[in-house]
Amino acid sequence: MYKITVTRNRRFAASLMPYWIIIGIPKAEFYARFGLNGDSCEMSPAGFPVARLDAPTLDRIGGIRIKNGQTLELNVVDCNVPLFVSTSDGYLSNEIILSDYLSCHDRV
Repeated sequence: MYKITVTRNRRFAASLMPYWIIIGIPKAEFYARFGLNGDSCEMSPAGFPVARLDAPTLDRIGGIRIKNGQTLELNVVDCNVPLFVSTSDGYLSNEIILSDYLSCHDRV
């Protein structure tokens, strides 16, 4: 098991919405599971994102909620797993493989 620390820096007051850290599901599988096409939501005529996911769905699939300014310590079984972030509207970040950024020799 590996322990990683994730910090969401407090940057903008407008970014108070929670994000969900998704670990162990490749983005391609996530797209297929929820019928998503790409990383971005559609925008309303007023310029606001049209939500394509909701908080209960992200909680149900095991996403780890992280709020603005919060730090979490996560235990990860395998460091060769994908990780990406989703907003409550369904915007998705880039996907990373943890082993590209961790020293996988150090087990907890």
